[in-house]
Amino acid sequence: MESIQSLYISLFSEDKSNVLKELLHACVDEICGRPGPSYHKFINSMDWNKAEYEGIYKLISSLLRNPASLYMIEEKMPQEYHELPEQVQQNILTCLKVRREQLTNALLRKHYKRKLPTVIDSDWRLKLIMGSSKMASLRESLLQLDLIVEDTESRHIINLELNKDELDTVINALEAIV
Repeated sequence: MESIQSLYISLFSEDKSNVLKELLHACVDEICGRPGPSYHKFINSMDWNKAEYEGIYKLISSLLRNPASLYMIEEKMPQEYHELPEQVQQNILTCLKVRREQLTNALLRKHYKRKLPTVIDSDWRLKLIMGSSKMASLRESLLQLDLIVEDTESRHIINLELNKDELDTVINALEAIV
């Protein structure tokens, strides 16, 4: 335990606090689906070798992905957190305070995507039908709604075509859920 603590103290020196903050936020970005950190980005600002960087990246990433970290309470934090130096713990807590909502949303999305199909995006078009083969002047508006749904294995599009009454029904059903 003491050797791990001294290793972390040597890797996370006080003068590299800004780089640590940048690494923390880059790891949160990666969890949220944006480009994450890379060794080449931090090679000039940290004097870590590739193996040390990989170990620190995995440690920070696993801490931030752990739902217990979102409580931001010392007693509920994972064991790895308590092995880190005090200034690193404070930087992690600060990052969690700032990015807590984004992390929570990202972790919930990933959890639900494993369990249920999830709507990840939508697209809509409004069309005005002027007539048909049965009626010369119909003048009915239709909403074409494409829901992009993702599950554990694939991504597919559900296409809906709704008139005003059907659209009102869908909206009321969605409002009842929320």
